[in-house]
Amino acid sequence: MRTKDTTKTTRILDAAAAIILKKGAAAVSTVKVAKKVGIAQSNVYLYFKNKDALLQAVYQREQARIRESGDLSQLADRQVPVQQRLRLYLQSLYDFALAHPDSLTLIQQVKFLLGHDIVFAEAPGNLVVALLQEAIAAKVIKVVPVNIHMALVFGVLYAHALNVQQGHYAATTYDFETFYQLIWQGMAA
Repeated sequence: MRTKDTTKTTRILDAAAAIILKKGAAAVSTVKVAKKVGIAQSNVYLYFKNKDALLQAVYQREQARIRESGDLSQLADRQVPVQQRLRLYLQSLYDFALAHPDSLTLIQQVKFLLGHDIVFAEAPGNLVVALLQEAIAAKVIKVVPVNIHMALVFGVLYAHALNVQQGHYAATTYDFETFYQLIWQGMAA
């Protein structure tokens, strides 16, 4: 049995991401991806069951990049007050958003296209989900579904990153504290 070439997997994911960034997630097809990589369409299916699996892999790769971008292990440290850990989460995502706005675009595009079919990062065992659930239980943040809190955080920071990327204003125009206060006012119990 042939083994999968990890560099080819990366090239396929990169090609799908490039299409998403240029034309949107709906424009992705295995034909377009194969053409961009320079392989036969059937080879894409050796790596991904179908287009949805390919899009989910792009989504999961970007989620992994966020997790790897900072020291998020502290999010589970119950010795640190929950509000301080929430601030660390927001700071980490803020920094990531400014450094990698395209990653957030990829996440947003795939989530929008696949909707409920995607295997979301909000699944049990996720450090952020656990932190938000703990904060809700402690009545530190509003008692609403965790994905509502995540949508608030993601939406605000994504809009800010896009504004900076598109030159609407400089990254230094607003600091983290401005967005922290805005988000915190929406989340706080």
